[in-house]
Amino acid sequence: MKYLFSVFIFAFVMDSFAGEKDSLRFQMHGLIDGYSTFGKSNSLGKIPYLVSSSTLNAFQINLNLMEFTWENSTWKYVLSPAMGTYLTQNYAAEKSYKRWIYEAYIQRKMYHSSIAAGVFSSPYTQETPKSIDQISYSRSLAPEYVPYYISGLKYNWTINSHWSLSLFAMNGWQKLDYSNFTPSFGSLLEFKKGNWKVNWSTYIGREKSIQMKEPQSRMLCEGNIHYSNRKWNIQSCIYIGSQGINFSRNWGQINAQFAYSFSQRMRCYGRIEYFKDPSNMQIACKHLASESTGVLVALNDVMNIGTEFRCFHSEKKAFEPYQFLFFQLKF
Repeated sequence: MKYLFSVFIFAFVMDSFAGEKDSLRFQMHGLIDGYSTFGKSNSLGKIPYLVSSSTLNAFQINLNLMEFTWENSTWKYVLSPAMGTYLTQNYAAEKSYKRWIYEAYIQRKMYHSSIAAGVFSSPYTQETPKSIDQISYSRSLAPEYVPYYISGLKYNWTINSHWSLSLFAMNGWQKLDYSNFTPSFGSLLEFKKGNWKVNWSTYIGREKSIQMKEPQSRMLCEGNIHYSNRKWNIQSCIYIGSQGINFSRNWGQINAQFAYSFSQRMRCYGRIEYFKDPSNMQIACKHLASESTGVLVALNDVMNIGTEFRCFHSEKKAFEPYQFLFFQLKF
């Protein structure tokens, strides 16, 4: 990643001389996600289980994102700078000059395939930090405990109209610093047909943890299924992770969520989920469950407002309720 932007500029300039018939097309999009989360104050000042939209009792911008894309039939260049509490909390381990990068990559397109290098949003689970693209406003526990982003190489192969395969060579679980390069590998197999979408993803690498200071092998296997029609939007995700000698420490989760549209402008949604981590590899609880329900109203084609109620349960605290008030602006 050290020379990514130099390569980005060089490739952009070289391609601009390739010919006017296939010139680069520029697009710009943006997202502003603002929220207030209400709940009992604690020493962290945030919901302890979440990164996105987790700051308590204050209005915050979770994600302010711009997407710049240059693309033709051969090349694609993407640069997505961002700011907000999502970046502040999730990129705390990165060097300060890298904490604004949501995505930044160069892609070379070929016949039915492509290869790209840079920083990508996570291929794991069905949710991303872009709340406007998700069923629920707040993120499930599932995406909160997988890599939020990855850096390295991505190869994609469109097998046919229904199947596609992506392979990843990454710098560890979630890391932009290549000074201590930790090779890891992942895959994403996608199936789409009609109203259905099914994904299966994997991860294998070596990672540290609070309990184990020396890197040990880590594996993750995740699957999710998504169904949508005019009124209903339903999805479920399940994964199992393992780490340690003989993969002796395991964790996993399962969730299901739905949305029902009363009209083009209004929908309600709900979610149930359960996370089990007896070795405390990912969370401080051995068992954590959550239920939520919410309402979203589209004021126009670019602006949404809504509210969500969510409650967590664990062996440490049997009842932790929170309320989200939010707006989403996409342009």
